[in-house]
Amino acid sequence: MAGEAASWIYAVSFYAIAFFAVISALVVISARNPVISAVWLVVCFISVAGIYALLKAPLLAMIQILVYAGAIMVLFVMIMMLMDIGRLPSGGKAQRVLRIFSAPIGALILLILSVVASQGYRLKGASWAQAPDGVTESIGKLLFTKYMLPFESLTLLLLAAVVAAVYLARRREADK
Repeated sequence: MAGEAASWIYAVSFYAIAFFAVISALVVISARNPVISAVWLVVCFISVAGIYALLKAPLLAMIQILVYAGAIMVLFVMIMMLMDIGRLPSGGKAQRVLRIFSAPIGALILLILSVVASQGYRLKGASWAQAPDGVTESIGKLLFTKYMLPFESLTLLLLAAVVAAVYLARRREADK
């Protein structure tokens, strides 16, 4: 009886946090103001961290909050401030093409999600036991051995994004 109650609480918590993550993600893509979009992206990241915490993955939850909700969002906001995104021109041919393709791509994603949901994946029988000892060490070992190149490539990609934003901001100031 106690196990059923705990499983039920986990299921309700999971679905509530997942619902909040989806709603905040929808606000991210539908908001016209990029700063509002960035704030809701932080909410989405924190919701995903909550899901990780429910799944007994505290390391991933903390990484999600520290790296994504913290560092990456600070980087996004800095780039938005440097580029003065509020004054970027809107409309144009590229935006029309994106609008044409966004509806079919969105429909395809919804179809995939509905197929996965219809397969009957449920939380029944899920193991909520604590993660085994050594998980943090094994993640660290994989990150700095097998996945070292992708990890460092991401660092270089973020550095290139910051340099490009600064360059574009300086160039725009020089044109004035």
